Amino acid sequence: MEPDSTLSPIDRIRAVRSRIKALHKHEEKKLSKQRAEAEEASRYTRYSQAADTLMADPSIAPRGTADAEFKNVHTGETETVALNPALDALENAELLYKKARKGRRGYETAAANVEETEAAVGKLGGIINIIEERIKEKEPQDLDDGDVEHVREIAAEFLPDIGLTLSGKKKPVEPQPPFKKYVIDGWEIYLGKNSEQNDEISTKFAKPSDIWLHVAAHAGSHVIIRHKKDTPIPPKEVIHKAAQLAVWYSKARHTSYAEVHVTEARFVRKRRHAPPGEVIAERCKAVRVEPKDPKLIVPND
Repeated sequence: MEPDSTLSPIDRIRAVRSRIKALHKHEEKKLSKQRAEAEEASRYTRYSQAADTLMADPSIAPRGTADAEFKNVHTGETETVALNPALDALENAELLYKKARKGRRGYETAAANVEETEAAVGKLGGIINIIEERIKEKEPQDLDDGDVEHVREIAAEFLPDIGLTLSGKKKPVEPQPPFKKYVIDGWEIYLGKNSEQNDEISTKFAKPSDIWLHVAAHAGSHVIIRHKKDTPIPPKEVIHKAAQLAVWYSKARHTSYAEVHVTEARFVRKRRHAPPGEVIAERCKAVRVEPKDPKLIVPND
């Protein structure tokens, strides 16, 4: 939203403030709805407690029971839960455990949404306060284009942090590649998950200057270390760890050691009509490494 340049500075500032307030109100409404969803999803524990109670005393709900009244073994309170009358107590308990697991996942998502929107509401409120302070600093007739620009710079600086613009549109999200990704000592490392992804990562995703790795004589992931042109190549330690990942994600995982071919992606090509995942790599160097669990290579991943 671009305020009409024919308006006075104070009116242009008010126009920006009005738009921020509209965004703030929208996010507050969204937050209220998300909190209600999170509250509803938080009841997943009731399903698991009911399942525990049925497991402890199956006689509570013999086959044919549609609504079981029982004393919750966790809280001691009397409750009623709807059951599938075609199932016995143990089968219904399994069904309730399944609902609880699904509810837990839903609650985690809902809680994350609430946290994100709470941050947006707080950020928007902060922007409104800053604009209000700028308006109070001067008499309306003393505000100038510099004040308008200052207010707009504030919005431009903080709105992208919460994925918004003055127009209210969400900031475009950069699509993430589908490959498995690790970051080792600041270097981004990508691995194909199957033959089709190996083709894509080696011949389309990889840039000519990237470092390419693959276990020799064994099927497995094609590995790419992102490397900008005309910059130092990754340290030996990073290449060594990337090679260990290549072995781990290959048929050589259970060997003591395996040879890994390393070259620049520009020397990797695909032969016409070759099956998925099969490429020709030239000017390779070989490193001999042992397979290593990624959790030991990137503990905090």
